[in-house]
Amino acid sequence: MIQKYLLMTLAAALMAGCTKMDNAYAPYLENGELLYPGVPYRLETHAGRERIEVQFTQSRDPNISKYILYWNNRQRKMEVAPDRQQAVMKVIVPQLAEGDYTFEIVSAYKDGTGSTPKSAIVSGRALGSRFESELFIRKIQAANCRKGFALQFFPVDATSRFTDVNYRNTGGATAQKRFTDMAALSDTLADIHPEARSLVLRTAYVPENCIDTFYAEATVPVHPASGSFVCSGSMTDYTNAALTGPYPWNITLRQVNAHTLELVDDDQTHDVFHKILNGGSPSYYGSFGVVFTIDDANKVTAVVNKYGQPSGNDRSAQLDPSGVNKYDPVTKVLQVKYWMNQPGATHRTLFDETMTMK
Repeated sequence: MIQKYLLMTLAAALMAGCTKMDNAYAPYLENGELLYPGVPYRLETHAGRERIEVQFTQSRDPNISKYILYWNNRQRKMEVAPDRQQAVMKVIVPQLAEGDYTFEIVSAYKDGTGSTPKSAIVSGRALGSRFESELFIRKIQAANCRKGFALQFFPVDATSRFTDVNYRNTGGATAQKRFTDMAALSDTLADIHPEARSLVLRTAYVPENCIDTFYAEATVPVHPASGSFVCSGSMTDYTNAALTGPYPWNITLRQVNAHTLELVDDDQTHDVFHKILNGGSPSYYGSFGVVFTIDDANKVTAVVNKYGQPSGNDRSAQLDPSGVNKYDPVTKVLQVKYWMNQPGATHRTLFDETMTMK
């Protein structure tokens, strides 16, 4: 009897509980059960040039008729149909100003019912001219030699894809050579024109997770007389007969700008100093290093002391107009005659030198 009473009491309680639950959800069930479309997932974005690729895995809900991409606080949108053949969809959002964007992806049925709001959100960035202007060409060192123009490439990061070098060839036409190795490397432009004055470098970059290529471009001035030479000639120090010329002497004419080259001593100091012999032993003039100005006609128009005109010890350099004072781009030979003055404008040492490119 007691057991029968307990069962009746429990049944009454369950009926009362169900009635309360039905009352609570009744407003939402007046028009039948509400179904939401499946939500896309595994969201990604890939940057592009004034565009963004939005990638997502589609819901398996077969009743979805479209996906709506919203951005700019739902002020702009794009609609795309599902791709039944692919699990992953990639949608290009074009015509975006450079900057950051947040996308909301909504799946929808034909009747307009959309997936749960803000359930699929992803951020991305559109790149453009501002980003491209901050890129740098691949760093190189360029110098002339007997075989052509020697290029020394420095290593570059993994986002770089290649560097194109454009130059004038021996026939006067524009030529191009592409370098795809990102490690440090050396190469020679064997067919460059002997009087070429510039190289145009264009380095391509593809940033991580990016769908487009961006470029850094710059014109690099080169001078036909830049390179390594063997220097011969004569030197006369009118104040000290024990000081004589170091010839033959290995030197480099290192380019400073479009028309200026400094003479580097490759044998002793490995810096911009003029090597000499003092009683037959290697030495050099302190605070004296030669810098040449060579114009577009390959004429030496000036010689100055790198350390000042005059330097702290009153040494300066001066071109002697009686010399040949010219670089021949065909034979790759520079002939120049100049003075070291000390003190002031007093001629102390005369150099008459011929530099033959290696």
